[in-house]
Amino acid sequence: MTGETLDALRVVVEGPVTSFRYPHFVQGVQPTYALPPPATVYGHVCSALGRLAPPDSFRVALHFTSEGRFTDYEHIHLFGREAKLSPFRRDLLFRPHLTLYIDRPDWLAAFQRPRYVVTLGRSQDLMRYSAVEVIALRRTTPAYAEHTLLPYTLAGQVGGMIALTMPRYLTAERAVAWDQYALIRDRTPLTAEAGPQWVDPDAPTWRGAGRAVAWLSFQ
Repeated sequence: MTGETLDALRVVVEGPVTSFRYPHFVQGVQPTYALPPPATVYGHVCSALGRLAPPDSFRVALHFTSEGRFTDYEHIHLFGREAKLSPFRRDLLFRPHLTLYIDRPDWLAAFQRPRYVVTLGRSQDLMRYSAVEVIALRRTTPAYAEHTLLPYTLAGQVGGMIALTMPRYLTAERAVAWDQYALIRDRTPLTAEAGPQWVDPDAPTWRGAGRAVAWLSFQ
């Protein structure tokens, strides 16, 4: 355990439904990631700021849950010589709850008065901020991870992870940068080799460990 602290912005995002689509999928089916890819979070932050922030100007961490998953039946209008409908099934997440950490406490005012409508995932998935505040993270060990993404460099320091390739960053020209991440669903401890971690002092403790705030970068 150390006595270090770090001020960070913590934003709680809630809404009725959302979906984080895979960029490549089988025709007629649109599955969803279990939690937002970093590129989606980057876009969400830029929407609140009202501008494109340089990808090296901030980092994020997240804790994401939903109350269930269901499938909706949708269609796309195709216009050519004849108007046609292209039906497909889309997976949706019910009552998403995102706790977003940003290492820019100076952006507090931007999230108290976001520049654009708050959405997450699709543009029609309207959300709200139920809490926006600056907190002091603590540097400590032991720590655990839960319902989050970790940098793949930490994959060997946790058990029960799922390796994912996800979009990390989307440029203004819509070029996609990809990266690998470790998806953590259930609570799992970080090994001693991972070293001290930043933890949320308000999150539940588990077996004497705090919940890790694992930073993700867009570089």
